[in-house]
Amino acid sequence: MRRNIITMTIGAVLLSAAVYAAFLLRVTLNRTAGEDPSVSPACLSVGDARWDGVLARISLNNMDPARFPAGAACQTEARIGGVTRTGIALAAVPSEGCLPIVPTTSYVFKTATVVTPGTNAQLRIRCVDAAGVRHETQYAGKF
Repeated sequence: MRRNIITMTIGAVLLSAAVYAAFLLRVTLNRTAGEDPSVSPACLSVGDARWDGVLARISLNNMDPARFPAGAACQTEARIGGVTRTGIALAAVPSEGCLPIVPTTSYVFKTATVVTPGTNAQLRIRCVDAAGVRHETQYAGKF
């Protein structure tokens, strides 16, 4: 009986560690088409995709809010493996990792799915700025 309890406890601890591990898989997304959405040359946009064992996430940070405004002015499409999601609005956030801190926009998509090495992650963002000019960028990577 005691051995079963110890075995169950060790199993629960190992399962908990796997579920709450930082990220099991992570890939940097590279721009494959369109314009560089960076807010400035000193504050570059950064895209990545991550999987923690339960949730997969695609994010793109430090985008220029003049060209890629927060809200409904942009069309977004994210894919992780066979899961596609459209219509997630960009959010107005402070820049990450840039000094001085400047206003930027960010995109984050999360979904519960299974990711394996070799799974593709893609992100496409199309926006129309206040002057009516169309801006588009596309990122991709493989876990």
